[in-house]
Amino acid sequence: MRYSPLVALLLAATAHAQDKTTVAGPTATGFLLPNGWHLTPAGKHAVITDLPLNIIPLKDGKHALVATSGFNRHELSLIDITGEPKVVASESVRQSWYGLALDKAEAKVWWSGGGYGKLHTFDLKGGQLMRTSPPDPEPRKENARPRKGAAKAGPDADPAPKKDAAKADADAEPAPKKEPTARPFPSGICLDEARGVLYSLSINSGELSVVNPKVGTAKTVTLGGRPYDVVVGAHQVFVSDWAGRQVFVIDPAELRVIRKIPVGEHPNQMALHKDGRLFVACASSNAVSVIDTKRGHVIETISTALFPKAPEGSTPDALTLSPDGETLYVANADNNCVAVIDVEAPRKSAVKGFIPTGWYPTAVAVTPDGKSLLVGVGKGLQSKPNPFKQKDEKPLDDKELSEGVRKLPFPYIGTTMNGALSVVPVPDEKQLKEYTAQVYRNCPYSDDQLTAAPHPEKTAIPTKVGDPSPIKYVIYIIKENRTYDQVFGDLATGEHAKGNGDPTLCMFPRKVSPNHHKLAEEFVLLDNLYCNGQVSRDGHPWSTMAYNTDYIARDWHLTYSRRKGVDDDDEGHLQNAPSGYLWDACARAGLSYRSYGEYGKRVSDGTGAVKMEGRVPGLIGHFAPNYGAPKKAGVKVRDTENVAEFIREYDEFAKAGTMPRFIVMSLGEDHTTGTTVGTFTPQACVAANDLALGQLVEHVSSGPLWKETAIFVIEDDAQNGPDHVDAHRTVGLVVSPYTKRKYVD
Repeated sequence: MRYSPLVALLLAATAHAQDKTTVAGPTATGFLLPNGWHLTPAGKHAVITDLPLNIIPLKDGKHALVATSGFNRHELSLIDITGEPKVVASESVRQSWYGLALDKAEAKVWWSGGGYGKLHTFDLKGGQLMRTSPPDPEPRKENARPRKGAAKAGPDADPAPKKDAAKADADAEPAPKKEPTARPFPSGICLDEARGVLYSLSINSGELSVVNPKVGTAKTVTLGGRPYDVVVGAHQVFVSDWAGRQVFVIDPAELRVIRKIPVGEHPNQMALHKDGRLFVACASSNAVSVIDTKRGHVIETISTALFPKAPEGSTPDALTLSPDGETLYVANADNNCVAVIDVEAPRKSAVKGFIPTGWYPTAVAVTPDGKSLLVGVGKGLQSKPNPFKQKDEKPLDDKELSEGVRKLPFPYIGTTMNGALSVVPVPDEKQLKEYTAQVYRNCPYSDDQLTAAPHPEKTAIPTKVGDPSPIKYVIYIIKENRTYDQVFGDLATGEHAKGNGDPTLCMFPRKVSPNHHKLAEEFVLLDNLYCNGQVSRDGHPWSTMAYNTDYIARDWHLTYSRRKGVDDDDEGHLQNAPSGYLWDACARAGLSYRSYGEYGKRVSDGTGAVKMEGRVPGLIGHFAPNYGAPKKAGVKVRDTENVAEFIREYDEFAKAGTMPRFIVMSLGEDHTTGTTVGTFTPQACVAANDLALGQLVEHVSSGPLWKETAIFVIEDDAQNGPDHVDAHRTVGLVVSPYTKRKYVD
């Protein structure tokens, strides 16, 4: 594939340009997100619930069906897309997922039920939706309280279980093996009226069901993998394998897999061209694989990234073809844009430009006349602060959410997000040029950053790859779930007030966290630092691989709202990025590394004792076995005990001259156990975490390697506290002889 001359020119000439505003929030031209991206969405917008995964425009060109499957209420909405778009009818369900189908008469709707295990059905008549399938069962009581090893609900703890949480914990269950299971989880669906059947995928059990909707009978084909989307051709049925880098080709007459076609990473939505080309969005490859279905192989790979050398991170997660088949529209979720691609000539596709969208587009469609683009925006048009609720503020009425979330004194981060449906007139060449320039202005990334950093006057950080640095040892500490105001809000008061804090939101002030406060005052106070992740489920990947796959971005909404989620496969293909984690980068560079708790699991050493080991391949043989390992069943290991074990190993490495160049550590007692009876109070947990951090810094800074060391501290997310700037703003520390001292940044 190639970039059009317009895009090539912008790549060469467009410098990164942002508003001078540095604090996340509204700007003169749009909205600055906490991750540094700017939002200037095109079109007009209807606010809906978060994570719209599918859109079906109606034949009248005036309405569209939109299905949302996020953290908040799952809704199927009929939206008037003329003028100012607005919801005219909606039905909610407890659990849903990606699949959505409508018959040709536009009278019957099928919607996949996800963890509900079945399909929802509706009648569409007279501009109204009427449910025809049985109502969802009431949530079981165990769905409203944590499982063993899960985070406890309450004002000072995660409100939902952390499925596959990366942090090692004495009370956490080890990561299960996740081969396809018998638990049905409907995903993609497709109605084939010519054959009189409905194709329905079960993503967790790796199956394709062929249903006769008139009589309800079904036949099942075992596929394996994690089937996501299904598309029907004249003589074949195609299924994308989300985890397997392949597309299954099925004979609809014999109901058997006749071919598996390799494609890019994380194949998700597909679109079939009238000439037989199958376009497959591959989220973790920044690309669309184009399959010649007559020959059964990929004939073209179309990059959707803004820059040619960009690592995974554009996340193409939805696509659609124009009615005339000449243009492909691809939602780049993490680039907040839609790529516009000329696909008229096979093997000669060219990116014509980009259209700016809201935050994290997750669905895209075109009206039947080809004149309007419909974009489903996963996280809405802005991020929000989450200060304490006002006394007259009504509690959340979504019964699907846990009581702990609904009764929090501040808005939980999942409830601060809305979705949106954007209606964008298909741009002409001039408008597309303006849109494309805006998308590049919105972007904080450029390929130059892969080899060079900005050039300050003097720094210990190399500005180019290969430059020397006095820092040889890095200790990277990941803590749990706190906002800036929650810990450092009190620094904005007193004679030496500093930082952008709100003391009324400070829950763990100096008397609880004296070491954090002292380190921030003596080294650097970072009062404009934000987490990319919303919760630990996506926060740990962002903290350790600088990416969050499309799987995690969808799945956390389910598991953190007490719904059933999608199981990863046995190898973790859905949650792991192709380029791996920080420690994989160390391995490629020939640097030694070791993990203390991060991405760990408990194992038995054969004598009945419990040890820790890495749960991802890159950490096997690079994991501290005693850090986080409980000495007695059911007794949680305190952070101070873990740091004592770290110090023991640290001194041994220093004496032997074998200190790992990179150390990553989970120091997570500030997570707390909420108000659970019989456990330490939140204040006691945070105080223990503070003491442990102080002990670590004191020991390392008084040792022989201090002059070559930098300690970085971050929270994996900021989900469990209030903040007056943004719900993503968090606590961070940089402790090193090379830190700019007594500075606010």
